[in-house]
Order: sequence, then C-alpha cells, then structure tokens
Amino acid sequence: MKRRLALGAALGCAMVAARAGAQESPPPAPLGTVTAGPWTLTPVVEVRVRGEYRHDLDAYATDDRGLLVERARLGLDASDDALKARVVLQDARALDLTPSAPVITGPAPMALTGAYEAWGEAHTPGLYPSFVRIGRQPVSWGEGRLLGIADESPAGRALDAVRGRLAIGAVSVEALAAVLTDPSAGATIDAYGELLGARLEWAFDPLFKLEAYALARFAQANPIDSFEGSVLGETYTGSLRAFGDSYAWTWGVEGAGQLGRAQALGEDRAAWAAAGHVARVFDRGMFTPSVRVGGAFASGSGSGTTYGTFDPILPDVSTWHGAMDAFAWSNEAEADARATATPSSQTGLALEYRYARLVQAGGPWRTDYLTTIGSASGNRSAELGHEIDAAFTWSPWPPVDLRMGYSVLLLGAGARAVLQAEASAMTASALSSVGSGGPHVSQFAYAQAGLALY
Repeated sequence: MKRRLALGAALGCAMVAARAGAQESPPPAPLGTVTAGPWTLTPVVEVRVRGEYRHDLDAYATDDRGLLVERARLGLDASDDALKARVVLQDARALDLTPSAPVITGPAPMALTGAYEAWGEAHTPGLYPSFVRIGRQPVSWGEGRLLGIADESPAGRALDAVRGRLAIGAVSVEALAAVLTDPSAGATIDAYGELLGARLEWAFDPLFKLEAYALARFAQANPIDSFEGSVLGETYTGSLRAFGDSYAWTWGVEGAGQLGRAQALGEDRAAWAAAGHVARVFDRGMFTPSVRVGGAFASGSGSGTTYGTFDPILPDVSTWHGAMDAFAWSNEAEADARATATPSSQTGLALEYRYARLVQAGGPWRTDYLTTIGSASGNRSAELGHEIDAAFTWSPWPPVDLRMGYSVLLLGAGARAVLQAEASAMTASALSSVGSGGPHVSQFAYAQAGLALY
C-alpha cells in the first residue's frame, strides 16, 4: 500500500494536466481581494440554506420526508506568481425534520464540521498554468460522471490528494493519488481505500476536444451501505470522451469500461457504460432559449461468475440523472430532454423530462447518492418511470442565488415491483399500505437561498 501511495505521489509531482478552464468552472469575480506585497488575498465566504420535501419511494408509500440543509464555508485564498494556498472551513448539516420516514433517495441526515479545503501548490505563470498541489481539494474530471465534487450534496466532496497538472500547448496531462474515506460515517473514519488516476486532454478546437483518463480504486473495506459490498477489492476504470463548446453548440460523448475484482462477492468485474448529450442556445430568440437532448446507459448484472454492474465511483449528484437523484449511472438506461429560458439577466427557468429503465430487470435500482432502493429477482418489467423537473432561479445581486423547484416521478411497473418486493420483506402492514400495484407517484420540492463571495 505504501508503494502505491508513493507511486501516486511521484506521478502527481512529475506529471499533470488539462487546462483549468476545461475542467473547473471559473469562480465569480473576487470580492474584497487585497494585496499584501507579492501576495493576493481573497476571502472565501459561502452560506447556503435549503429546504426539501419528498413524498419518498419508501416501502410504506405514505411517509413524507422533510430535510433542512445548511452549509457555511469560510476561508482564505492566497496566491503569488509561483505559489498558492487555500484553506476553507466548513460546517454542513442535513437535519431530518421527519425522523420516522426512511431515507430512500436524496442525502441522509448528517452533521460535519472541519476543513473542506486545505491545500498548497506550486505553479507556473499564465492563464493555463501547470501545477503540483498537495492537500484536501475538490477534484472533477470530465463531466463529473466518474469523479466529481458533488457540490449539490450537503457537504460537497473533497479528496486528500497529491495532484499534478502539466499543460503544453493544446495538450495537458494530469495525475492524481488520493485517500478515500466514507463521509457518511463521520469526519474521523479511517480510509477505506486509495484512488490513483491519470488523465490526458487534447484540444484540437473549441468545438472538438478529446479526453482520456483512467482510475484505479483499491478498497480494503466497504463504505457503509455502498453497492452491497462490491466496492471491496480492485476496480479499474478507463474512459474516453469527445466534447466541445463553441458558439451556440455544446456536446459530449463518453464511453467507459471497467475491470477488476469484487472481492467480497468472489467475482471478476466486467462492466461498461456510455453517455452523450448535445445542446443548442438560440441567442437571438426571445428569452435566449436553449434545448438539450441526451441519453445514458450503464450495464447491469453479468453472468453468475462475473460482476457486471457498472460502478460510477465518485459521481456528481443532481446533475446528469435528474433533480430527484432517483437514478444513477449503474444498471440503468435513460433518455432526457431539457429546455431553459432567461426572461432577464437575473432570472432563469428550466424544464426537464427523463425516461429511465433498468438494464437488468432483476438487478438493483440505485440512486445518484449510490444507495440501493432495492431489487426484485422475479421482476419482469424494466421500466422505472418518467421524471419531470421544473426549476426557477433568481439572482438579484451576483453573490446571491435564490432557487426553487418541483419534480414528479411517475413510477413504471419495474419500479413498483422493486418497492413491493422491499415492502414484502418488512411487515404485513407495510405490504398492505403499498397495495398490490405499489406506489405510482413520487414527488420532490425544494427552496434554496445562497450567498457566495470568492
């Protein structure tokens, strides 16, 4: 294990990667920046309060769930021509307002206080610098489908890692060595594994770029309630992505393959996944409308001696599989369409539709938070259902973000069969409340207020 970490650290210090603009969204213009000699100091202040209501996908089908989420971050960013450091402290809490309701979709109740970011780096000058960075840091590769910061979750995601990036013209390379911990078990839990990665990006043109990356996860234990014990072992994932963003068009296509060993199950891994989307902005239309269509596929169970369910490793939430987080890039196929409009520079509207199915009808149904809703071994229908999301955003002042949304999921026969199977494993009263057909509708609503200065 020490050799693996040493190797990852050496790669991180020697190598690294892509243009910062291609991987990390630029932050808002700094407010309150001061200069102290060669150093530029920028305060980091973020506060977010969010209320959620879910008519959840629970076995009883009658328990509504309420959640109050708060997150406060306070820190400082310091940089000069060759060095940079950032320390951000965070208090994040998800308070369950209905403790009797089971947690099926969305985040679990939690309370976490500590350092969200604490890193230092040495870098070259320029708009797209090369750097070596050590410490706790958020990391996002590609579109965040396999490695993302999960910023919409209560606490977000940051890794204790050594990371390096080297940019040479249109080519950039990156390496990563990180320790993996389970945030659901508290801030002091021992590491359950390690993650090594390497990434290459080649930007031919703003409208056509290529990205290839590989992730190797070595897990000596299994995180709480994660993939039914299948994380334990070795997981090797390779991804190839083509994408572009120029003028009014944005597009991306990604394919991934997975090998390794699910040690607790005694099975070799053999899984794959693919996803794609294309979007168009009509900048001359009234309210600047845009449309996006996309789809995704991730393999389910393999043969009796092969673990064929794709594992999305550390994905973003509430981004690619709907606002309800009821689906994941695992044993799932979906098609979606999204339309947005901006009636004013401060206001945004969005409407999204999604149709989802299980790839293997008898396999597990998982959520974006990588929890398992359940499975039904005798299930003959793969249909999970139709989700419709509506959202409204308003920013009266750049640091202020106000938003609200409503989602409804019309459950298909496959989803109802899974819920009924889960209910039958509980009590007779639970099964009778679900009914012979299972629940047909799940709903989700939220309201959020945020302030960000950095």
